[in-house]
Amino acid sequence: MIMIKNNAKRIAGTAILAALALISFIIESLFPPLFIPGAKMGLSNIFTFLALILYGGGSGLATVLVKCLLGAVFGGNFSALMYSLPASLAALGAEYALFKLLFPKTSLVAISVVAAVIHNLVQNLVFCLVTQTPEALTYLPYLAVTGALAGVIVGLTCWSSLKILPAKYFSR
Repeated sequence: MIMIKNNAKRIAGTAILAALALISFIIESLFPPLFIPGAKMGLSNIFTFLALILYGGGSGLATVLVKCLLGAVFGGNFSALMYSLPASLAALGAEYALFKLLFPKTSLVAISVVAAVIHNLVQNLVFCLVTQTPEALTYLPYLAVTGALAGVIVGLTCWSSLKILPAKYFSR
């Protein structure tokens, strides 16, 4: 895969992906959690992962910051920011490291699964620290499973998007 270096194309592409991440983040926040408290599909991570793959770590970071900060503003839930931002940053850091070190020997799906599990782990740990309820750690196995499922969906969607979309969107 070719990372786009053209500044105008990279900035415009990052802005589009950040807007899509924000929109999907807000829409997903309107639905109740899946199965257990706090479990979401994380569809906005499709766009942050695509930003990282196509435009590099800086664009991935910008997309995460837009999604989390403006998602808190537009969603009116500033307390969620203390959970979503550290978790998103940890997941992005894992994706970045794995993508740089292991791709293409490791699939995008595997990288996405690791990042999703890390995201859920960090959110749960932050929750335990903030609320001082270590009992919430009992959710970790369930969150790992839901994170793995979400990671597969995000990874497959990113892989499919890169295969289906015309190459002109990704050329230098």
